[in-house]
Amino acid sequence: MGKPSIFSKEYEKKMQRHKRNKVILIVACLMVAVLVVVYIRGAFRDVVKETSKVKNNIVSENKQTKNNTDSQKSSQPNTQTKSKDAASQNSYKIKLSSGKDVSLIYQVKGNDKVFKADSSGTYDVSPSGKNALLFDDKSQSILLVDANGNKQDITNPQYVSTTGTVIAKDFQLTNNPGYVWCSSPKFIDDNNIAYVSQLPWIGKTAKYVWIESLQNKNHVMVQNIEGEDIKFQGINEKGLTAIVDGKTVYLTASGSVTQ
Repeated sequence: MGKPSIFSKEYEKKMQRHKRNKVILIVACLMVAVLVVVYIRGAFRDVVKETSKVKNNIVSENKQTKNNTDSQKSSQPNTQTKSKDAASQNSYKIKLSSGKDVSLIYQVKGNDKVFKADSSGTYDVSPSGKNALLFDDKSQSILLVDANGNKQDITNPQYVSTTGTVIAKDFQLTNNPGYVWCSSPKFIDDNNIAYVSQLPWIGKTAKYVWIESLQNKNHVMVQNIEGEDIKFQGINEKGLTAIVDGKTVYLTASGSVTQ
């Protein structure tokens, strides 16, 4: 746009129009510049938003993948731990007359249940592991538990002397609570157990060893063992180990005693 001649008749009018057009042009340029800036900033902000959104989605997906992996790991059973826990949880709880519960631990081997030996001596396990012996000291009762958890009291309920005199367990313990009717039951083999008793004497403090057959429930006193202190230990090739007043002897199911 050329500048009008100063000698023109419409100089003033043309100058005003020239100035107005110039202002309009400047304002238009400024508006275009502002619009360009606004557009660029908006586009940049959108890009930033989209970038942030994509980033967040990636983080979220990674986190979800990790959570799923952790969940799968936690849901998969640890075979070794499960096996160990299962072995420790297989047990039969037997309630004694004192109200105390005793757990008899067993393991499953194939289709068979086998009792585990008790290191604390709370109960005794037969050589085959098919049965366990538990002594209820309050009632002086010998309890036999089979591999299916069936319990039976195998205590001798009465003693019949050679003269025919009958001494009932309950009567004797009621009148003399300190009397040892039976104690410390132990397996000699799968079919016979040994226990300590003051029978057949009533007025003596000496103790004796009796053998009970689990098949016919017969009780037979071992003739060659007598002492004030009798303790049973483990079974070896000689038989059941017994410590009688500090002396070690070995007892077999037939009643024979060797040193």
